[in-house]
Amino acid sequence: MEVPEELLITITTSPASDSWGFVGVVSVGDQEAYRTIRAYTAPGEALHATQRLLADVLGTLMAGQEWGAAQADFGHAPRRTELEFGLRAKTSHGEDAGQPQGDERSTT
Repeated sequence: MEVPEELLITITTSPASDSWGFVGVVSVGDQEAYRTIRAYTAPGEALHATQRLLADVLGTLMAGQEWGAAQADFGHAPRRTELEFGLRAKTSHGEDAGQPQGDERSTT
């Protein structure tokens, strides 16, 4: 069996099983992974609701995974300074963002 170079996750709609409305369908490759429980009056509504549902699930899973990896790296719950949030944020070039660091505070 040949393995594809890409495996796409797609979100589509389908008529509801009771022929009233539409459900959202999430597929991984050619395998249907999920159909929404709720039916929606229009395909666009079903598509939007399913997109939002998948984004929420992926976001939650990814945040939990990243948090767990950071805890493993630091050996404790990471502090804001270790994650370089806010004032200690770096630019995409790896340089300081030009903001005050540490205990330095702007008084202007």
